Amino acid sequence: MTNVTFLPWVDPEQNAPVASPGFPGEATQEKTIPAGVQRLSSVMFTDVDEPEEPAEETESVAALDLDALEQTLLRKLNTSDMTVHEVMMWLRSRDAAEGDAANLVDKFERLNYLNDERLAHELVIRLSERRGKSKSVIGRELRQRGISSSLIDAALDTLDEGDELSKATELALNRVRQFSKLDDATAERRLVGFLSRRGYSGQTVREASKLALATRH
Repeated sequence: MTNVTFLPWVDPEQNAPVASPGFPGEATQEKTIPAGVQRLSSVMFTDVDEPEEPAEETESVAALDLDALEQTLLRKLNTSDMTVHEVMMWLRSRDAAEGDAANLVDKFERLNYLNDERLAHELVIRLSERRGKSKSVIGRELRQRGISSSLIDAALDTLDEGDELSKATELALNRVRQFSKLDDATAERRLVGFLSRRGYSGQTVREASKLALATRH
């Protein structure tokens, strides 16, 4: 009979062959796992779920971000005029969700912080009276800022042809004073080009230039 030497921590009785109930005479060895030790397979193949951020915390962070964005927009509107289109583009550039941006714009329109109709009238007056720009130039600038054609037309209707001629003549008179050393033909050519670039119609340019050139003599 072969002598079997067991390691010091092995209990020979616990590791004795046990007859298989299904197959008489066949012995199997039942392995005992020491107390406090888990099977390696149960540790290695157990799914570990990543901790999820609480939904309430996520929503509160999003709300804080939107509030901060709203306050920044208020300060921006306090220093410069913006159209609805410009505000939407600004919000998108700040990665605001489309729905949040639309809701914020709706809110500002209800509070009258945003009003394209009012802004269109203000810009027409400012660009016409202070800068002497023609209807066509003003209309083009307002369209570039995203104001609707209907609002632009309504605002431009407040200017009549008399206003156009008056503004063009005023510009021509100021300009012609700089042409004192030029002959009449050169002065007229430069004056017509100057007014045309301002967007005035051909008839308005001719009449304003004629009135301004008459002051040279």
